Amino acid sequence: MVKTHVSQQEHDQSSTFFGRSRWLLSITVLVILTLGIFFRLMRLTNPPLDVHGWRWLRSAITARGFYYEMSPNADPESRHQAIWIAESFTYLEPPITEGIVALSYWVAGGEYLWLSRIWTTLFWTIGGLALFLLAKRITSADGAVVALAYYMLLPYGNTETRAFLPEPLMVMFILLALYAAHRWVESSSWKWAVTTGVLAGMAILTKIFAIFPTSMAILLVCIESYGLRRMVKNPQVWLVALLSVLIPASYYVFPNFSAGSDYLGIWSLPYLQRLADITFYMGWLHTINTYFNLAVALIAVASMLLLEKRWRGLVLGLWIGYGLFGLSFPSLIWSHIYYNLPLVGITALSLAPAGKLLLAKIARQGFFWQILFTGVALVAVGYSIFMSRKAVVAYDFSAESQKWQDLGARLTGSSIIGLTDDYNMRMAYYGGKVIYPYMHYYDWKMAEMGGNEFDVTAENQEYFLDSVEGMEYFVITLFDEFERQPYLKNILYNQYPILMQSDWYIVFDLRHPLETTP
Repeated sequence: MVKTHVSQQEHDQSSTFFGRSRWLLSITVLVILTLGIFFRLMRLTNPPLDVHGWRWLRSAITARGFYYEMSPNADPESRHQAIWIAESFTYLEPPITEGIVALSYWVAGGEYLWLSRIWTTLFWTIGGLALFLLAKRITSADGAVVALAYYMLLPYGNTETRAFLPEPLMVMFILLALYAAHRWVESSSWKWAVTTGVLAGMAILTKIFAIFPTSMAILLVCIESYGLRRMVKNPQVWLVALLSVLIPASYYVFPNFSAGSDYLGIWSLPYLQRLADITFYMGWLHTINTYFNLAVALIAVASMLLLEKRWRGLVLGLWIGYGLFGLSFPSLIWSHIYYNLPLVGITALSLAPAGKLLLAKIARQGFFWQILFTGVALVAVGYSIFMSRKAVVAYDFSAESQKWQDLGARLTGSSIIGLTDDYNMRMAYYGGKVIYPYMHYYDWKMAEMGGNEFDVTAENQEYFLDSVEGMEYFVITLFDEFERQPYLKNILYNQYPILMQSDWYIVFDLRHPLETTP
């Protein structure tokens, strides 16, 4: 009996690459986490304009407003302006991350925007640890290492999760909820049932779109584990469902139903006709190929077939949820790239079974083949490191703050409209002025996809006049966008004087139209 036990133990160790040595596994996980954290925090204090600047700055404006609300002894004028600007912008999801960052400002004794990068990196890393533990339980140490490496080192994930977005916190809660669901299904423990429901509810509260992958994954794992009839009669299942619904409903339904319904009215219903257009699906696949590599995504889908039946249901539910989100919001799935961030975790977890199979095979090979495989893996990691670094160091935005402050000081009016960088968020954050956005060419195209038409010709100035009514200045800093709208360019140059200009901006005076000959 002892001999059999020993030989079985030796067989298990020879069938795993990382599982045979606790030290090897620990060092590998530590290196992966360190690299992922390092590239997210690289150039920590560089202004956050490298990716999704408009969304990042909007969150920064909200956090600043919260911070000044916590600081009653701050300069009254600065406090009033910060809160007023923050309240000028609306947000559909609860500003949880913004509140956490504002609290860290208060603790640190000043507004240090780079703290947002530390928080989003922390959230993403915690999610990575939950992913690792879950993948280890449903596959092996080998599969968990592959999943964690993909999750932490994918260049798309490295750059996107540097941004001040709610998505890193949402993904963290999704992965924690999945880990808790695994523990709950295995143990039938009330403690883990409550934990699963709370974490799933927090994921959906953070951003309502988490309802798609989270609910489908938990639903399918319950069906596979209990069967449909037993699941319906299980009080723990109902408790999980109740908590998952009540927590987000406390924000999206009970106090203000429009917080949830606005998503449908703005981003879903107007665009559902696109589901009948093949170009929508091709564009979606192109997005996946650009940021994830379509071949890797398809391998991940096939890989989940190697899982035990109930865990296959969990991972399949994630994919179905991602698909339902894309079909429900066909505008967002390709227009807002960061809405695809949950797919990083989904793909990573799906690759774990293939990683287990591959590394178990490598573990049984000779030393030469193991070294060769290690070299190939290091090349893949090195490429990811290079691409991540390239995106981070490409631009230096250190001069942006001062130039927007200077322009803001020169704009003495309070009613301003324009086409400026990051949908006017740079002026709001750095320059202290709210500029109302004039529609971009891209916005027109999106609106047309939603069934709206705009007559923007030189003969019809109604849209322009309605947009600028009551405005004092029209500010242009996006010259490429200005060129895309010859209608607007002709009106401004022919009918309004230039108040001031430089090599990077033009300000038209809307208060004193030029006299035109009949």
